[in-house]
Amino acid sequence: MQGVKTCPRCGVPEYIATEHLWHPSGFIVQRRDPRHIIIFIESENLEALFRGIEEILGMSIERIVVNTRRRAARAYMDRVIPEALKEQVREGTLEIGPVIQGMVGIGRVLGYGRFEVADYRMRGDDGDYIIIRVEKPYSILLGCADPVAALEALVGREMGLSYREVSPEVYEIKAFPQPHPEEFKGRLTMRKYAYPEGDFRFRPCPRCGAPEELADFAWDLERGLIHNRRTGKRMVFFAPSVMEAVFGELERELGETIPEVVIEAQKRLTAAGLYGLDRENARQDLREQLAIRGLGNLKELSLGEKGLSLFMENAAVPLMVVGMAQGLYEALHGGTSRVEWSAGEGDSLSVEVKPA
Repeated sequence: MQGVKTCPRCGVPEYIATEHLWHPSGFIVQRRDPRHIIIFIESENLEALFRGIEEILGMSIERIVVNTRRRAARAYMDRVIPEALKEQVREGTLEIGPVIQGMVGIGRVLGYGRFEVADYRMRGDDGDYIIIRVEKPYSILLGCADPVAALEALVGREMGLSYREVSPEVYEIKAFPQPHPEEFKGRLTMRKYAYPEGDFRFRPCPRCGAPEELADFAWDLERGLIHNRRTGKRMVFFAPSVMEAVFGELERELGETIPEVVIEAQKRLTAAGLYGLDRENARQDLREQLAIRGLGNLKELSLGEKGLSLFMENAAVPLMVVGMAQGLYEALHGGTSRVEWSAGEGDSLSVEVKPA
């Protein structure tokens, strides 16, 4: 991808190193907006988690996922897009196509896939539309909402969306003027993260300052892909608050069993070998893997045939971490298990897994 510099030593794009801080708390913080927390996670986890939830529930959750992602991304875009840029677009003095292309283009660095503006017509009336083609999206349920949210923030108008697969792993996303569903208006709850200093430290790359452990990941900037060299799994940078909001909307609409459903779906993914942990050095490996992903700071771990016990500070997505812990135990020791967990002060998390 032209114009994107990468570190000659570790290969990490300059944007990742300069815009993100791997904080001692176990979180990844956006430097320009420290309120914005990021996770770096297997993209297969996101899509498969949604499909797993659907399988357990026996129903589609697409409407909830897409609308939650669009609203959350719109709120974020409204904050970061300069007002002067919005005014130029709305007054027609700046062509919107190249602006949207520049905004979705940064997604290649984040692992979102290759987004391209294919066609558009923007005259401020009901005939407006924009079509964006994406190759290998990190998640079509989440990815289809990203460019639509950016468009809404720019033009200040509510948009509907549709998508279709035009060839294997290639989709066309269409945005068009449409009021949002009344059922979703005014109820989006986004988690606010508080992160104490913490004690986790990565070795910084002497050239770019990013964690040296990021050299274990390979960026394909032309196609918008990031892969874990150790496991071969595809990775993506993503906002955990969106996952929390999705889980919250699911619980609001479908009932109090949703946390159990999320944990069960995540457990199945982890037990199937999604993370490729080092079994001989599970504690340190898990601590590093959680922190490099921005999922939190693991402080205590006890793991054996009789069960797993862990305590961590600053759990970014607690339900997913609980499912990961249960899945890890079942992957290492087989059989079925039961899990108990509790969230404490300062986003701390305690988990106990026992044989069923």
